[in-house]
Amino acid sequence: MLIQRKSLLIILLFIASSTFAQKRIGVDLSTRMDNLMLTFNYQQDIKNRLLFSTGIYYGGHGHQLVENDSIRLYGGEPIRTPYENSSRPIEEVTNTYSVLDYVSSAKSIGVQVGLGFYHPFGVMHGLRANLHAKIGFAQTEVYGYYRSIQDFREVRRTHYANHFVGGLSMELYHTIRLTGRMTFYYGAKVPYYFTLDKARFDPSSNKDLLSGFEPELAIGLTRVIGKCN
Repeated sequence: MLIQRKSLLIILLFIASSTFAQKRIGVDLSTRMDNLMLTFNYQQDIKNRLLFSTGIYYGGHGHQLVENDSIRLYGGEPIRTPYENSSRPIEEVTNTYSVLDYVSSAKSIGVQVGLGFYHPFGVMHGLRANLHAKIGFAQTEVYGYYRSIQDFREVRRTHYANHFVGGLSMELYHTIRLTGRMTFYYGAKVPYYFTLDKARFDPSSNKDLLSGFEPELAIGLTRVIGKCN
């Protein structure tokens, strides 16, 4: 009975703290200058300016050109993209073309969850830092440049791929309180992306899109819901 009462007390305290903790909904736009990503998020104070955050994101990741040294190709070292269909040579009656350079573009939809910390500077200004874990489903287009090592001719082909991608995003913002409920913020996101399915997406270099660090600039708005502290 004592254990049950303690458990009930802990649950009631958690519900009470969730009820009175400040909650915010928000939206932000982020970019690498050749893309646009939209994120809807929910934030809740936990304790001592610690924030719980979760959200949904959708948008593009821009374009990435990967150039390779043609000497590798002529030396018999195959070059590959992160995708099996665009890495395969193109076979023709009198010639074989192997991938040399390629441009990839992608868009994705996914979810994120994480923790943050908020530090106010007076009534209007503050700093907010977040760390989010992300998982998304991406659609990628690969525009490949293929070259023949027999006569150096080139052909171009476009391939498509769908795959899952994971990420960790470090974020830092300057917040500006506009009203009692509305806050504007701007800053930077520094996501680090990695593959979750090497059979569909197997990057060999951080030059590839959705592989490694891809920092973005971001602006957004949040609004307090429920009780306003």
